[in-house]
Amino acid sequence: MEQEAVSVRRKKHHPWLIVLIAFIGILGFLVYTSFYNPNLKKTITGGIIKEPLGEIEIDAAISPLDRLKISGNIEKVELKIKNKGFFIGREKFELDEASIIIENYNGNLVINKSYIIIDGSTEKVFVEGIPISSFNNMKILIENAEYNYVRAKGFYLDNLKYKASGIVRLNKEKVLINLENEDFKIEKFRGDLEVRKDSFKIKGIVKKTNLGFIDVRPIQKAENKSSE
Repeated sequence: MEQEAVSVRRKKHHPWLIVLIAFIGILGFLVYTSFYNPNLKKTITGGIIKEPLGEIEIDAAISPLDRLKISGNIEKVELKIKNKGFFIGREKFELDEASIIIENYNGNLVINKSYIIIDGSTEKVFVEGIPISSFNNMKILIENAEYNYVRAKGFYLDNLKYKASGIVRLNKEKVLINLENEDFKIEKFRGDLEVRKDSFKIKGIVKKTNLGFIDVRPIQKAENKSSE
């Protein structure tokens, strides 16, 4: 009888021992993922970051994409092209190099890695600082021109997604993400960009973005409910 009593008392300690081991294991995991391997924690939790109400500010300096097409209104386009003729209205310009500023542009802007296409209409054009006068909404056409840089200011882009490397800053560096050939995805972008042969910079606001395995979205504003 005494041996049975001793055996029963020992078994009562087993559940507490299991709970203690489980607690130590969870605590160790949290410490490890917080200080030594934060990527593991992000993978398991899904990597969702919720930002304050409204839109998300984005400032990215990343690797260039193969092709980008912007259609619609652009407040200003600045570019430097070389070894290519182009048309403004009915006049053809042939220059070895040309710095061009286009204001209040409406049309297509296609940027590839090695050339650009501009096909639309504009209100003001400056070539090497000289204004080119014509009628309102004059036609401008630049086809497959090599470029040193292209800047587009004040435009809208519904979405963009490609594999990129570089640094992305959100909401004035509140969130900083380093991409290494990972997904760069933005939705409903408004802002500016600069493209060169080896760099792509974009700055403005988005409704939603996916960076690598991290989704960033603004917190939805709760509806006001009247008290009954």
